[in-house]
Amino acid sequence: MHPVFEKNSLACYVLSASALPLARRLKSLLAGKPWTVPRGGRLAECQIFAPERFCPADAQAFTRLGELLASTYRQHAAHVFIGATGIAVRALAPLLVHKSEDPPVLVLDGAGGFVISLLSGHWGGGNELARHVAKLLRAIPVITTASDVAAEGDAAPTENVRPAAPSGHKPHEAAHPLALDLFLRETGLRIVDWQRLPRAQAALLEGDCLEVWDPCNAVPAHPSLRSVACEAEAAAPPPAFVATKREAHAPPRLVVHWRRLPLSEGLLRVAVPRLYVGLGCRKDLPSGMALAALREFFEVHGLEPQAIAALGTVTEKLKEPALRELAFRLDVPLLGFDSARLAQCPVPNPSEAAGRRFGQPPFSVCEAAALLAASKENSVGEARLLVCKAIYQSQLTIAVALALEAKNTVADPEKDTEKE
Repeated sequence: MHPVFEKNSLACYVLSASALPLARRLKSLLAGKPWTVPRGGRLAECQIFAPERFCPADAQAFTRLGELLASTYRQHAAHVFIGATGIAVRALAPLLVHKSEDPPVLVLDGAGGFVISLLSGHWGGGNELARHVAKLLRAIPVITTASDVAAEGDAAPTENVRPAAPSGHKPHEAAHPLALDLFLRETGLRIVDWQRLPRAQAALLEGDCLEVWDPCNAVPAHPSLRSVACEAEAAAPPPAFVATKREAHAPPRLVVHWRRLPLSEGLLRVAVPRLYVGLGCRKDLPSGMALAALREFFEVHGLEPQAIAALGTVTEKLKEPALRELAFRLDVPLLGFDSARLAQCPVPNPSEAAGRRFGQPPFSVCEAAALLAASKENSVGEARLLVCKAIYQSQLTIAVALALEAKNTVADPEKDTEKE
């Protein structure tokens, strides 16, 4: 999943008084042309921070950069340092977790000529943000991720002249390799085994193809991905595909599903977010209970938590703190539906108590909310109840619906041969 931050804003740290005009210019330009955040929303607000010895009225003062970052790092969707890269690196080091959780970080030189993508270039959108900021400032984006380098010649603003290559250096002539994490993110898929990603990406950079087991038909066709035979909606990949007796440096195989697939050294698991969780609860549910119950529910039924696309409940429960907390922790929407609409949705386990509570015929809040959420969010509009209602400690009910959506699949060599 994408990292969760308190607000869609950019924190700009000015490390010298001479950089204040550049920070103000960036703030003004970003307000006029916001950046689209990968996980959704638009980043238009920029908050400027400056050392108290020269901090102006339109910025927030700080004494120590490290202490400031400890409080701001998770509050903002992205960060920009105007000053030395080394200062930024040393201040950020204690706060770094993982590329799947860290916000994108950029570094600008004081003159505004270069925009360096320092952290979370792919999954967090740092490379895209660097290009956006560079375009606003008419600067040169500095992108160092290997899968992007080959195409960076076309990404630089036309107003600038790129530095000449060193003598004897030949430009990269290979086709632009697939950036796997970006490809999966843009497809709406979620990486489960981040520790396998570097080996998979290295194989792609070397021109290899990755095998993909995708019974959900969720992965678009790409020349660098090769499909393997599988049955639709299969619970797990075939034993031969999971086998771990492979060459030490062989790239992992992608396995793509909404089920919790087995952990294996040779697999890179990818979650398909097609699960919609319906919830019903009593008032003032204890903090953390919903998350613990959901984890247990998914463990029992063999479902992948990262495949959750949204939560659903009755409108009256949208302000329930426990459900809002759960949605925030999972970084998914919490959708509400009127009781009358829920009562019209056919479900296997209607409740007379729920009907009396909301003045409707017997219905199930969680089962109906799961189905309606899956239908509302799914472009095809087809959904089925995957797991019926379960009750936890007489305070919480959970059900899961599956959205059915057909997409372009990874190329199957055998099928392509037949067509020819």
